[in-house]
Amino acid sequence: MGEDLHHGGLPAGAGGPDPGDLLLDVMVGSAWLVVAAGYLVAGRAAALRGRPDRPAHRTAAWLAGTILGLLVTVGPPARAAHDDFVAHMLVHLVLGMLVPLLLVLGAPVTLFLRAVPVRVGRRYSRIAGARLPRLLAHPWTALLLTTVPLALIYGSGRSLDIVHHPVLGPLVHLHFLAAGFLFTFAVVGPDPNPHRARPWVRGSAIVAGITAHGVVAKHMIAVGQQGVPAAAVEQGAQLMYYGGDVVHALVLVMFCAQIYRSTGRRLGVVPGPGSPPGASDHRVRTPLHTP
Repeated sequence: MGEDLHHGGLPAGAGGPDPGDLLLDVMVGSAWLVVAAGYLVAGRAAALRGRPDRPAHRTAAWLAGTILGLLVTVGPPARAAHDDFVAHMLVHLVLGMLVPLLLVLGAPVTLFLRAVPVRVGRRYSRIAGARLPRLLAHPWTALLLTTVPLALIYGSGRSLDIVHHPVLGPLVHLHFLAAGFLFTFAVVGPDPNPHRARPWVRGSAIVAGITAHGVVAKHMIAVGQQGVPAAAVEQGAQLMYYGGDVVHALVLVMFCAQIYRSTGRRLGVVPGPGSPPGASDHRVRTPLHTP
């Protein structure tokens, strides 16, 4: 089998893409276009309902996420992921971490609630408040949905049998995209979430995710991947390790910024004279220079 391997370590395809690959490209590309168009249509519907004040950076983030997802799952990048393990890991990193972050920054739930009638929004709130959705949206549940499959697939040394399967492969990619979105939404999502976990729960989930990602990357070097040269496995694992750190750092920055906006600005606020217990209507101003 060694003579049939590219420099990246995966089996080389014969000739150009087959009709099945082209059909899959059309289906995947159409799905991404529907996701992008649906967001724009929802924005237009919200404007028609008298709610046009939609921040431009939200729309830009959502469209950037859909475009990036389209670029790594259709055409040459998707083909390269089949022939080169480093390219394969890059697609996994972008699709499972960076694209979900951009989509979450688009605040799709807020846009949905602006675009639909009040009765539909109330129905959504009841569904979102049910036990199962609340469990799935918990940071640690979302973390397990992300890291456990990651460890099972890349920790066994036979990941390529799954991720390049004609049926299981697209399902695995869809799972990583959905799980990544769910985790990012749970820890730093800007959308309204009445059951949002406490800061220490979300922060600990982020730290645990960073740790799990690093452990899987290092373990992948130790066990190798069947049919892939050790050098290619090491390069792919390093991309997974350091690339994941970059995205995790962005998530941490967002998390800290949100904590500051919600609590940090109240650190200098204390109850005024005669205020009831728990009140904080008097701001103490600390002089720049003390005499």
